[in-house]
Amino acid sequence: MDKKTQLIIGGSVGGAAIVGLVVTSIVLANQPAALILRATANTISDARKIEAFAVAEDVANGGSVAVSANLDSIANDDVYVQAKYYSDAKNLKGAYEMTMTEDDDIILDAQITYNQDKFAFSCPELFDGAYGVTYKNVEKNLPGSIFDPDEETDYSLDDEQFAYFLGIKDTIKNDKNLERDIDNMITKYRQLAVNSAVKHAEVGKGSKTITVGDEKLPCTLISLSLDEDSLALVVEDLVNYANNDKDLEKLLRRVAANGSYNEDPDEYIDQFYDNLDQMEESIDDLKDSHVDIQVDFYITSSGRRLARLDAEMEVDDESVEISLVLGKNVAKSKEISLTATTKSPNYTETVEFVYTVEEDSSRAYEAELNIEHSRTRSSSSSSSTPRVEEYKLSVEWDRKSGDFEFKLKYDDDNLVLKGSLLLKGDTYTFVLSNIRVGGTAVPYVKSLDLTIKVDKHDPAPNVPGRFTEITTMNERDFKHLTEDIEEGIEKIQEKYFDRW
Repeated sequence: MDKKTQLIIGGSVGGAAIVGLVVTSIVLANQPAALILRATANTISDARKIEAFAVAEDVANGGSVAVSANLDSIANDDVYVQAKYYSDAKNLKGAYEMTMTEDDDIILDAQITYNQDKFAFSCPELFDGAYGVTYKNVEKNLPGSIFDPDEETDYSLDDEQFAYFLGIKDTIKNDKNLERDIDNMITKYRQLAVNSAVKHAEVGKGSKTITVGDEKLPCTLISLSLDEDSLALVVEDLVNYANNDKDLEKLLRRVAANGSYNEDPDEYIDQFYDNLDQMEESIDDLKDSHVDIQVDFYITSSGRRLARLDAEMEVDDESVEISLVLGKNVAKSKEISLTATTKSPNYTETVEFVYTVEEDSSRAYEAELNIEHSRTRSSSSSSSTPRVEEYKLSVEWDRKSGDFEFKLKYDDDNLVLKGSLLLKGDTYTFVLSNIRVGGTAVPYVKSLDLTIKVDKHDPAPNVPGRFTEITTMNERDFKHLTEDIEEGIEKIQEKYFDRW
């Protein structure tokens, strides 16, 4: 065989391998589990682009929220107050600030700042200097201090609190990327659940066009049917995986360390695995029950989004039906709805949420949320008249002029909130002008000049370089500090707010 022939054959084989790889990828990508997971991931990604969620994420990772008001109508003098919170969760950094002024005089200027290494607080009007804690020094300073339970001082912590602070350096260090790691773990177990359900269920695949609002959406319909035996296998898969998942255990310990101020983190971990054991023990009971589950995924043919999800579950003599309608793109949908109905021999209960958008443009935003909750008692012979509760929430916002109105109606009661909401650069500024309850205006609202500023990009101030370490203070000095704070706050209350 000459070299030219070898090249032709080699090229053909290579080309065939590439074509085969492409075909295999397409086939795998269009398998039920892959379609469901991709559609879910794309839909979650779209949801994060909704303005409110996107702004909240920006603020949490490098922005601020400030609330201010003029208290002259409720205070003894012309007092103006502002509270502000900076957040930079990705870098474990943030700050709280509170200022009170009377004309040009400062009544109070308090600040708390923190990062992954330390925190400090100051308030010149109450005490001199700054006080704080350097986390890496806590393990060395805390034993034998006024906070040690063995010292039996007025400021001694209990054993659980003492253990929590001894380990705070590692806790905060492990909080780096904690939110991201939790999201990744949720994604992993969502994939496990879908793959297991598809493996054990009866799976159907077809095409169907659905209507959402006034839009027709061609969809791929994937149906999963599970009975008591197949559901038991799914539960068994997840429990077995979780019991052997070392990454999950490490993540749980990181989460538990944050919430262990009054509880041993090991108890939290033990409780989680005890629940897994109970789930495992209930598998046999599950097999002895009557279970019928039907889940229908409507996945848009273009874009691969989850347009609708219908689920029915019947367990013995009780059943639940759920329908979630999201549309072509949840971030741009004109109508989103969720309906859930629970049925038992004694009652039928339905909750329905319907969110509709009249306009969402650069000019205006107008939307409405209707909530209806009904419950009907029933017996073998008759059914009672349904008890229905209805709520209606609506928002009208002129982005150009700033005119903003929020309405809440519940039966014969209603709440109307009016103000101005303007976006300039990265900052949303809302000024409240009126609140009416049942048609009656709430007093003092306009004079309060209540203002909320949300800044998507506002760097948090740094922790001061020098401060007094709280963990090394003696009992006398710490007592003086706490008394100075208490007495200073009491004086402010007496001078400016004694009529309250």
